[in-house]
Parts: sequence; structure tokens; C-alpha cells
Amino acid sequence: MEDEISPATNDSSSPRLQALRTFSARMCTEIRLGPLVWDESDPDLRALTINNCVRRQRDAIEGAIALGDARQAHLAVAFVRAFLEERMWAIFLASMTHSEANALLLAMGLWDAQRALIAQRDYIGNLDMTLHLWFPPGFVDAHAAATLDDRKTELRQLRDRWGWQGALPSPKWVAEQTSLLKEYEYLHSATSRALHFSAGEVLRRGWGTPGGFLVTDKREFREHLAEFAYDQLWRQHLGTIVGAADILGDAAISVPDGFFSEENRIKLISELQNLGRVPLVHAHEWNLTPPPPGTRIAWAAVMLAQSADAGLDEASDTGGPASQAT
Repeated sequence: MEDEISPATNDSSSPRLQALRTFSARMCTEIRLGPLVWDESDPDLRALTINNCVRRQRDAIEGAIALGDARQAHLAVAFVRAFLEERMWAIFLASMTHSEANALLLAMGLWDAQRALIAQRDYIGNLDMTLHLWFPPGFVDAHAAATLDDRKTELRQLRDRWGWQGALPSPKWVAEQTSLLKEYEYLHSATSRALHFSAGEVLRRGWGTPGGFLVTDKREFREHLAEFAYDQLWRQHLGTIVGAADILGDAAISVPDGFFSEENRIKLISELQNLGRVPLVHAHEWNLTPPPPGTRIAWAAVMLAQSADAGLDEASDTGGPASQAT
């Protein structure tokens, strides 16, 4: 059963923050992250990726809690994008063979590393690279620029194998491979706005009334953003753990027996689930106020009737474009 939608709280000691604190403590107690064995002859890059993602998410949840204690948790919305993409990649990598995952991660990793090195050299120059950062003369050309075409070729071959578009797999493409496209499309807007400049977010953060003051720090809206972050972080973190369940052991992540059982799920997240979901877009952003009692029930009845009619129309429409032309 889907969680009920609930409004944001105006209480600085948010029950959702306290529930997230409890969730984080339980996860740290039950799930242990260990070091990986460094095997130069056969590095397990998939295991390294999963280990890093789970650890980074754990740290970010603790960071969100710290921001909440400082009444700055609206900034934690910026964490949601990374959590979602890490969850998608964890599921995608778990669906591959060990060799397939490692080949893709190695090609992508070298591509990223070499482009970063070249960009730094282009920004500060060869002289500073050598004098201040002690890169040997000609290092960038010999170890990055000279092999960048090889990286492109490797990625092109992998692209032909997997079918993505562009130089690297896009987040949307990965979402399609993991059946998370609707969730990605839902969260992409808010999470992208939190990381990049967005005129839409500028408008969203401006609150006031005509003839009065216009503010960008409306307390209730900042609390709404904080509640949204608290709600999404635990969902995406748990989704990452579940998505990578079959390869957690390889990633030096130990999970106790029964962790994935229904009984443990209830114990772990029932408090958070009972608080309901926090919507991405609040009706107040559109200057809407709650309708009179009973109106929402009437609206819901109309919407359900319309959905039923649409379903009947779709079922009866057995002809495609060719049949409509005759």
C-alpha cells in the first residue's frame, strides 16, 4: 500500500528528522562496511563502486542530520540527486556479470580521470603543473592526452554493446535500464535545481504578497524542502542496499541474517513510513489554499471516474493508424 501524502511540519524538532536519526543509527549498527582486498591482477571495480556509494550515502545522511540540527536542512535536497543515481547504478551493475561491470567502470573511470588531468593542465599551465604540483614535464601528454583517443574507442565499443547515446551512459538511460524512469523523471527536477542554476528555482524560492516584501528565506518552505530531503534520503539509501543485495558481500558489506525480511523492514522503517511521503511540489507554490471540507473527496471521485472512462476508451480502441485511415 502506498504511503499517505503528508504536509511538511513547522516544528524545528521534526519527527521525520528524529526518525531519520534512528534509522541511520540502526543502519550503521546492522550493516558493516569493511575494507576491500587490493588485487592488482584483477581489481573488482564493481565492488569498489558499491562500497563507495553505500559509504558516501551513509555519510550524507549524517550530514543531513547535522544540517537539520543547525536548521539548514533545506540544503540537503542537493544530496538526493547523487543518492538516486547511485541507486540506479547499483541496480544496473548488479544485473551485469563481473567482467562486464568492471570493463564499463574501468573505461568510464579512466575517461573521467584523464579529462580532469588535461583540464587542470589547460587551466593552470604546464609550468605550474611541474613547479607547484610536481608532475614531471610532459606527464599529461604522455599519460592522458596521448591515450584519450583509446579511451574514446573503448567507450564507443561499449556503447555499441549496451546501446546508450553519447560518450557516456546518461542518468536517464540508466534509469530506463533499471525500471526507475518514472521516479527519475519525478525527482530529476528538484534535484537538478538544487545543484545547478535554475530560473525556475529562483522563482520557487521567492515568496511574498503584491505590495509587500519578497523574501527568499520563507521558513515554512525551507522546512518543506528539509522534510522532502529527510524523506527521500532514507528511501534512496535503502533502495541502493536492496538493489545491490546480491553483490554486497563482494563489496565487503556485511548484512545480518534476516535483514531483508518483512519483520525487519517493519522494525527499520515503519516509523518513517507512518510519517507519509513528502511531495516534491507543494500546492502553496501555486498560490492554492486547502479546499472546503469534502471538496477533495468530490475531486477524487471525479478523477477516478475520468480514469475509468479513459481505461474503457483505451480498451475499446483496437485499431491503430492504419484502421483509422479506412
